[in-house]
Amino acid sequence: MEHTETRIGIIGFGSLMESLLPCCDSLLQGPREGHIFAVKGSEEGLARKRAQYSFEITAGDPLDMLKRITPQVILFSPPPALAEELTQTVLKHYYDGLRETGAPLPLLICFPPKPLPRFYRQTLGAGISQATLMPCAAQRAGSYDVGRYGYSLISMDGKAMPGQEQLGQLLDFTRPVGTALNVGQDELTAALAGMVTAHNVYELCFTLQNAFSLCGRETSSVQIASQMRFALRQFGPELPSQDKPGLPPCRREEEMGTLYQKITDLVIRAWYEGLCRFAASQRLDLREFGPFLRGTMDVLLMTVQEESREHLERLSAGCATKGGLLERALEMYPQTVGKPLAQWVAEEAAKEQRDAVGEERSWPLELVERAAEVTQAVFERGERIDEGQRQG
Repeated sequence: MEHTETRIGIIGFGSLMESLLPCCDSLLQGPREGHIFAVKGSEEGLARKRAQYSFEITAGDPLDMLKRITPQVILFSPPPALAEELTQTVLKHYYDGLRETGAPLPLLICFPPKPLPRFYRQTLGAGISQATLMPCAAQRAGSYDVGRYGYSLISMDGKAMPGQEQLGQLLDFTRPVGTALNVGQDELTAALAGMVTAHNVYELCFTLQNAFSLCGRETSSVQIASQMRFALRQFGPELPSQDKPGLPPCRREEEMGTLYQKITDLVIRAWYEGLCRFAASQRLDLREFGPFLRGTMDVLLMTVQEESREHLERLSAGCATKGGLLERALEMYPQTVGKPLAQWVAEEAAKEQRDAVGEERSWPLELVERAAEVTQAVFERGERIDEGQRQG
């Protein structure tokens, strides 16, 4: 669908919106200049972004930008702590002004997990078109474009659904970030908790790399990630990336040796089953959510194959906002998972009969429980953030 005359207004032009510029390109099917207008909350990084991009980027009043360009699509990406306030002080004034003049209302795509979609409908009034989007966990892995092979979460209020034209805009925008799993707004926090805890595959790879080295087996995180991706394909339907050319390799890493292959397989299987256990406790449909989890982990593991450990650790730390969900997953990991996992690997490696590794599955079964425990803790933090959003 062509949207060559579409204007996009971005409120909050941080790293997330930069990573989603390919989505804007997918929607526009044309030049960015004269069609994308972004407002930052401060002048930090403004000079760098203006030098890097051809479209207008300012720091200041988003309401002024909206009134000046009258966008057909608004991308709303402020810090979660400011989302409610800006909805009430910026978006509401803008929408009220449009109604007074009889102008059409834009498509509103929101990226903070809080507030829930119903808040926008209640605050902005009837007739709005709004969707909350949690994009694919990774858009790029080194030089590879991997976002289209992952999964995103999308949630809408039944009384604020986009019409046919705006639904086309939404579908074109989300094309580069993979399969969109539509979840009810009261399921969004639980689904997001699973998505966030899937990020711990980074830490699982690095824990195994360190533990294998202490056992005398030097194995790269690249090999471990490839082996995990191979294992993911063995316990579910075909993944979006399966048999696609031009992606990082996915194979059984024979050079790791039977012992360490088996340990790696057990660990990724247990982590996946733990996330599924949590999802089942929240009554999420595993027929849809199971593939979502596997696809999310698959894309994240591609980044382990293509990016340095130092880069991924910095990236995780940078994305883990204070009081946020990823921060909770990362702070729980070392003691709840990392330390006992390394100890279990050492015990398995010490066994004389290596063919018996993992037969009892005592710790992998415990890892299932610990994965569910971490996801539950992430969910509970999200519930506290979302408190007060469930009325109406």
